[in-house]
Amino acid sequence: MVEISEVMEEEVVETTTTNNNDNNNAVAVEVESRSQERLADADEIEAALLAHITRPSAQMHLKNLITKLRKEGKALQRVAASTNNSATATAATTAGSNDSAPVATTKQPAALSTPIVTKPIIITSSTTNKYQTFPTHYFDCGPYNSPLVTIYTPLPDIGTHDKSKISCHFTSTSFDLIVTDFSNKSYRLLNDNLEKEIDVTKSKYVIKPHKIIIKLGKVKGEYGSYDHWTELTSKKKKTKDTKSKDDPTAGIMDLMKDMYENGDDNMKKMIGETMYKQRTGQLGKDGGGGLPGMGDMGLGDMDF
Repeated sequence: MVEISEVMEEEVVETTTTNNNDNNNAVAVEVESRSQERLADADEIEAALLAHITRPSAQMHLKNLITKLRKEGKALQRVAASTNNSATATAATTAGSNDSAPVATTKQPAALSTPIVTKPIIITSSTTNKYQTFPTHYFDCGPYNSPLVTIYTPLPDIGTHDKSKISCHFTSTSFDLIVTDFSNKSYRLLNDNLEKEIDVTKSKYVIKPHKIIIKLGKVKGEYGSYDHWTELTSKKKKTKDTKSKDDPTAGIMDLMKDMYENGDDNMKKMIGETMYKQRTGQLGKDGGGGLPGMGDMGLGDMDF
């Protein structure tokens, strides 16, 4: 005889798993779409604008923009791949737990509402971790034009700890170092307001016998040298650009506006003429190509 609680529990598990997998798949599709947009924008700008520019400084501005777009596109591709892998792993884990669920419930049949009530409590308690800050850490900004800044986090005998319980996650504006179950304690060092943006691909952490060293890759500035750091944390709190999330081309528009506003007369003239031809449909007629679908790059309200 099958208990009612068994049926209810299986339905709850299957519904939750399906919803989670659907959410993960939707996120992966959206991130992949944004990645393709970044890469396509970089190719379009390189093909349509770079050939028309003769000034070395103007070429350098556009090349930096193209490089940044391609880095963002590749980073988003890695995020999409990670999300797909996570969804696959979750589905496999849930399938395994469902196979053993009937044995557990038949031994201790519960009331009709018991599986639904107790499961969220178990999940919540198992995923909640309490961290404490590291005893201390030190920041080294390095010499001028060095490719890295370094953070030292002393912790005696950390080199003997299980490496799978030590992790550090990097984004372009943050790092998050976590050590779990070390001498019955868990530590966390999170900074989501760095003074400068970092290159995630060049950032890493190294475990030494008595300390953990975090190396953050610097980003090169517009003149080819690495950004100069004076502090680890920015004095002003950075705000998220919601416009960029809603409009994938918003970041490109801001960069083009900055190039126009801060460029010399020749740069302003070149951008103005190009955007005018783009709006009037003349840019592609002389064999110079165009920027289909990108409009006037947000420069329509400016006087050229």
